[in-house]
Amino acid sequence: MPYDVRMSKPAAYSRDQILDAAMNAVHEHWRSATVAHVTAQLGAPSGSVYHRFRSREALFAAAWIRSIKRFHQKLGQVQAEDPVEAITETALLIPRFCRKHPLDARMMTMYRYSDLMANPPTGLLAELENLNAPVVNTLNRLTTARYGKVTSRGLNIVALACRESPIGLIRPMIGGTIPHWIDDAVRVASSAIARLPDHR
Repeated sequence: MPYDVRMSKPAAYSRDQILDAAMNAVHEHWRSATVAHVTAQLGAPSGSVYHRFRSREALFAAAWIRSIKRFHQKLGQVQAEDPVEAITETALLIPRFCRKHPLDARMMTMYRYSDLMANPPTGLLAELENLNAPVVNTLNRLTTARYGKVTSRGLNIVALACRESPIGLIRPMIGGTIPHWIDDAVRVASSAIARLPDHR
């Protein structure tokens, strides 16, 4: 069979290049970002995008998943022997990550996990189903270290200390400059919450 060079033609843009363009489009236009904004970033026709992603939602959700996974990779790097300090350092990871990776930070505000799970874009359900496992594992580990066991109240306290509180403090700043003084506010709030008992 003659060798057909057309069969070996590589894709003009890699998956990561397209997701990078999607992330840049979201940073500039947030939830108003369109495939046209992405193709403008790439300097490519829309076919280059739709060749890999079936819809706008599939494209931007894939970029969102990638940014979430990048943040999750940092969770396992937090080390501290004291449980309260470990919770506080986990909380501080949020402003530090968002400051160092502003495009990923903006991308992470594009969707809510529950909304995507309620109506997952085609082809992404498997990735979404176990996406939050690193967070669940981290919260359980920190709760056990802090209280000796996982209780509903203890788990809620730890989640408030290292997730909800820092996210609430920096959310209005995402997309702009995140000042370093916010780390002090996160540390004070997180460490105070983490010192609450797991019983009334």
